[in-house]
Amino acid sequence: MTLTRSTRRPVTGPRRFLVTAAVAVLASGLITGTGVDAAAAPAPDGPAATTTTRAEPLAFRVDQGLSAPRLSIDPVGRLGTDREIGMVAGPDGSPAGVVLDEVMVRVADQAELDAFLTRWGGQVLDSFAPDGQGQDHLVRVDADRADPAGLVGDLLAAEPRQAGTYRVGDERALRLLALAAAEWRAGTELVLDWLVEPSGIVDGEVFEAPGIGKNVFDWSFMRAGGAMDTGVAPAWQLLESKGKLAKQVKYLVLDGGFQSNADFPSKVSLHKAEWGATNTNDCTNGTPCPWHGTEVTLAGMGRVDNDYGTAGPAGPVVEELVAVRNGIDYWTVLRRLEKAAEATHPDVVNLSFTRDVHLGKAWARTWTDRRMEHVRDTGALIVAAAGNNGTNIDADTLFVPCESTHVLCVGGMNSDATVSGGSNFGTSDLTTSVEIYGPMCVQGLVDPGKPAINATKSTCGTSVAAPFVGGVAALVMAADPGLTAAEVRDILNSTAHVGGLGAKVTGSQRRIDALAAVAKALDVTVGKPSVSISTPKTKQQFGVNQTVDLWGTATDFLGKEIPLTWTSSIDGELGDDSITVVPSLSAGTHVITASATDSLGRTGSAAVTITVVDSPTTVAIISPPAGLTLAAGQSVSLVGTSVDPDAFGPVPDGEASWTVRRGNTVVLQKTGHQNLLPAGTVTPGAYTVTFTAGGASAQRAFTVTAVPAGLSRPTATVVQPASALKLTTIDGGPKSVALVGAGTDAEDGAVAGTRYRWTAYGDGGAKKVLCQGSAVPTGAPLDDKVVPKSCAGLTAELGLLNSGSSTTTWSVWLEVFDSTGLVGVDSVPVEIQQVTP
Repeated sequence: MTLTRSTRRPVTGPRRFLVTAAVAVLASGLITGTGVDAAAAPAPDGPAATTTTRAEPLAFRVDQGLSAPRLSIDPVGRLGTDREIGMVAGPDGSPAGVVLDEVMVRVADQAELDAFLTRWGGQVLDSFAPDGQGQDHLVRVDADRADPAGLVGDLLAAEPRQAGTYRVGDERALRLLALAAAEWRAGTELVLDWLVEPSGIVDGEVFEAPGIGKNVFDWSFMRAGGAMDTGVAPAWQLLESKGKLAKQVKYLVLDGGFQSNADFPSKVSLHKAEWGATNTNDCTNGTPCPWHGTEVTLAGMGRVDNDYGTAGPAGPVVEELVAVRNGIDYWTVLRRLEKAAEATHPDVVNLSFTRDVHLGKAWARTWTDRRMEHVRDTGALIVAAAGNNGTNIDADTLFVPCESTHVLCVGGMNSDATVSGGSNFGTSDLTTSVEIYGPMCVQGLVDPGKPAINATKSTCGTSVAAPFVGGVAALVMAADPGLTAAEVRDILNSTAHVGGLGAKVTGSQRRIDALAAVAKALDVTVGKPSVSISTPKTKQQFGVNQTVDLWGTATDFLGKEIPLTWTSSIDGELGDDSITVVPSLSAGTHVITASATDSLGRTGSAAVTITVVDSPTTVAIISPPAGLTLAAGQSVSLVGTSVDPDAFGPVPDGEASWTVRRGNTVVLQKTGHQNLLPAGTVTPGAYTVTFTAGGASAQRAFTVTAVPAGLSRPTATVVQPASALKLTTIDGGPKSVALVGAGTDAEDGAVAGTRYRWTAYGDGGAKKVLCQGSAVPTGAPLDDKVVPKSCAGLTAELGLLNSGSSTTTWSVWLEVFDSTGLVGVDSVPVEIQQVTP
């Protein structure tokens, strides 16, 4: 079947029906039409549209591939179990189920009802009680009386802003839409009985229940502080401190799939529900959610501190859960809700389901508002899930029950407090938009259908955000049982965090703050923790790396001691609680701050100002020795020492460096306290050695002479110790050092030990001749009576110098003289360190 709104041009091609002045029926199966001028026919579902027409015409197409789910719909009235489902897919492609041959109609009196029943061969199946202005009825109709040829024209007359292609599963659904459009055009308040779906809960990674951390105060979605900062756990503490943490709230959950477990309240009343009966409906995007009602219940009121499963905000205060089975179609859901609310008078009502409505939006909004108002009048605060479509609900599509003004609509936020990508959101700050946001993901049971399995998973969806916020509402009611539902709603909104959800949320930016809400309901001001610092004292002075003791105390609003955190204005975070810093403070003037955050998320602090002085480093050059003159072509050892008085030792090797210049030419640059000037770079000239460490430096000069022509200098070798030697002493006494040397000369051959001289050079210009051979030329007259003395091998005593350091470095030099008086040199460093036994 094909229908189209005529543009008064001839219609060609095969036809199934005659062309009328307004509508042509084509064989293609498509009904089309163009939106009328909004100024000529204002839409009843909102402000008048602009005078421009939609580029894409309104169209309806039968798509037999759009099959209805096989669901068992609850019987209503005298209909028995023969209720059937049709499918309608909007221009966005998302399918929705609708009960065939049924409509929900509002009439002012019996005469109006009788006229409607006559027009459509109707039969009243069920009715809400009249309310003074009229009555709502569920009516079975004979949709075959409707003419699909009028569908486009009637719908555009009623809703001029309609555009795009709708698909229906069969002609019965098409005729039901035609019936509705005809009545909407005539001004009848009529609503299609759409199927509803739970706002899905998505599974995450599974953990054993103890593995998530038993301290609820640490959970990101429960604690004060952090990005979400919901403050639920400290709100419990605040209520307990005032004697208000008691079971006193009645919480109604309209849902499917209730399975009792240890996290349920001890008192539960079932309405049309049975333990262990799974949820009939799939969730968003067709995701199975057989225990949706159980997950919703635990998110809102899971018991606290019972070593089982998870915890919900209202866990400590819910006295009774009213569990109402949801049903599938909108009439059944709200009929059961209203009956249960009237019978039990709950404090909080949770609706974790949604339905997006594209057709007859104004009447669906009015009908929903009226039914929600009746539930609200029983004394309940109604919270509803915004839905998991990632959609702006303030656009053209109507989302019920979220957009009812009598409902607190709840969106979902991520752990970083931004709006979840799957959550619906709002762009207007109205009571008909998303009003407040709660955590999109909380902990739930890994298999709610098997209570014996005490393991948890992450459960996500606005289906958990809504009962979470409802649970906070229950805490506010426990704080002040005299508050009305409207006053509780106002407290939740007025105390919420504002901002952080992200740029696309231009409507309400409110995020739930249980602590602030409970504090307001209790009419208390929660002060910051009291913090005091005992050490250090203001204006106290320390050396760099000197031990600094940090001691202080902090107490919370209950007078309990709580941990401190220490920070420096220069060095940043120092540590937690009362600690000793050894060493960590840089030179300069520090503001030392001790801060403490209590379980309510309030932070107090105290501060002192201290000064840390960096004493100058002292450096010295041990080698080359002062006044050194040597022949070219032999290496020169570079040995330096440094003392950092604040570190009680040398500066690190990486902060010590050498620069050696021949005249103005740099011949060596190296780091470290000990280095070697290679023999190949030691050519005749005047040399300057600069040693730098810790910002201090020392210089020394030496001279290199050329070897006379025709001669060669001798070669000296320190055989023992063959490399740098490190010795330790406990009592500070000298240490014995075995020294062995060798010398050769091109003219003299092996040089005798009588021509050797050993000299040790130390810090502060210390010089100690360890051994001098009897044939070493000194410039004095020769004494034939001198007993020959060899210095080829000896044992010398080397000890600590009084330099203020526990370490002394000696540079031990061997000089070998040939018969012509030329000298060859070699050296080795020897370090003596005093250690504590």
